[in-house]
Amino acid sequence: MRPTFMGFEVQKRTLQMSQKCIDIVGNNISNIKTPGYTRQRVDLYAEKVSGAGMLGWNSPNQTLSIAGQGVNSYGVGQIRDIYIDKRYRANVATESETEKMTQILSDIEDILDDYENDGWQYFTQQFFNSLQKYGEEKPDSKDAATVVVNNAKNLCELLNVYSKEIDEVEKTYVGELADTIDHINNIVVEMNKLNKKIEQEKLHYNDEYGPNELYDEMNLYIDELATYGNINVVQHENGKFSVEMGGVTLLDGVKDKTNRILMKDFDVYGQADLFWESGEELVLDRGSLKGYIDMINGNGVYATGKQNGYYGIAYFRSAVDEFARTLANTFNKANGGYDDEYRNMFSADEEGALITAGNIHVSDSWLKDPTMIGMVRKFDPMTGLYNYGYDEIIDEVTGEVNLQNSNVLYLISQFDNKDITFGTAHDFSGSVYEYISFISNRLAETISYESSRYDTAVTTVDTLLDARDDVSAPDFDEEGINMMNYQKWFSASSRLTTTLDDMLDKLINGTGRVGL
Repeated sequence: MRPTFMGFEVQKRTLQMSQKCIDIVGNNISNIKTPGYTRQRVDLYAEKVSGAGMLGWNSPNQTLSIAGQGVNSYGVGQIRDIYIDKRYRANVATESETEKMTQILSDIEDILDDYENDGWQYFTQQFFNSLQKYGEEKPDSKDAATVVVNNAKNLCELLNVYSKEIDEVEKTYVGELADTIDHINNIVVEMNKLNKKIEQEKLHYNDEYGPNELYDEMNLYIDELATYGNINVVQHENGKFSVEMGGVTLLDGVKDKTNRILMKDFDVYGQADLFWESGEELVLDRGSLKGYIDMINGNGVYATGKQNGYYGIAYFRSAVDEFARTLANTFNKANGGYDDEYRNMFSADEEGALITAGNIHVSDSWLKDPTMIGMVRKFDPMTGLYNYGYDEIIDEVTGEVNLQNSNVLYLISQFDNKDITFGTAHDFSGSVYEYISFISNRLAETISYESSRYDTAVTTVDTLLDARDDVSAPDFDEEGINMMNYQKWFSASSRLTTTLDDMLDKLINGTGRVGL
């Protein structure tokens, strides 16, 4: 005969396990709206049977007397798919990178857009139109010449505004980058503290299990880190986590060490130069940090030092600077400024400084004498010197002197000059108008490309989030079904316990009593 109370022990464990399953289902339902919560389950197994040292009845199978030991549990585990987590974190990094790049490029576009109505295309066209009208007048027409000067001033002031606003965009995102770095460093410090808590709590669990709620908290931090750069995560036997970013250890769960991200002073270096506290250069494949770096340091063909070939803030500043510089040099040269500084139509704020969009302005000599551009250089045989005056043609018949606007017409022809080279790196060759269209198209194409990458990443991330939720997120319907099943299990086990009690009562009180 088997041990009398073995059945009660079996049903006691069954009641415990079914009750614990109901508890965990209730916990899942309670946390169905909790961010980062991972669905839990009781991992059950059939209690093993061992015949070692047992006293069994006479049977071909000596373990028969202790068969049916019931159910037990390894522990309460989390339902997660490591593969989905890895894919999600890789793709969310791309999503964050392209989102940041698109955002920054859109801010640049807000500065340079609508160029045909009130931007540099418009004001360049106004400058051209006023030159044309002046060209139709006599070169000594001060009113027409003054209109040209005013339109040139408007164009210069627009370029000054462009430069200032691009600088503001750069300042904003450099500040954001610095704040993001501080935030990442603070996250890693908190993760290191959390690792120590996990290690302490893990002592009370067997090898396969641990403090699930602390794991959820850690995974929330890891998911956030994944938005900043490409990461790799390792969980150690003691439950603690190590995290690499860009191939460099960010959080060392073995040594309880953190590795901060640092940035050199942007105001000093003029570039976003990031590196690790341990000395390595920060190199990322994806993530919002990479988006910041590529857009702040992206200077296209003008890249130097830590800059890169992306078309970012630095490039479009360079593009506007090159437009201002090339425009000034082209018209200064055409007006004779290379031979005589007085003939310069445009200049920088400081004498001898390189002309940029930020400092270009109409020269003082042109402001003082708007008709200066209507004059031509002449040689005076009487003095042997060159001087400037209006181009004259004397009618051989009447002797009448006719003033010609030949210099203004020559200046007008510069707008159609398709051999102008923009940029020392030969970024573009063509006319002034073609260059404006070239930069505007490049900006639009870059935004379109990054927006397309972003849309693709969003779709992938949403799909992976749905897949992860299907695996890990509590669901009302599923948990409700589980609750009813476990309740039925508990009820059936309770009935069986009652049956065992009746059997025991019969055995004790009815055995050997005839007729009862």
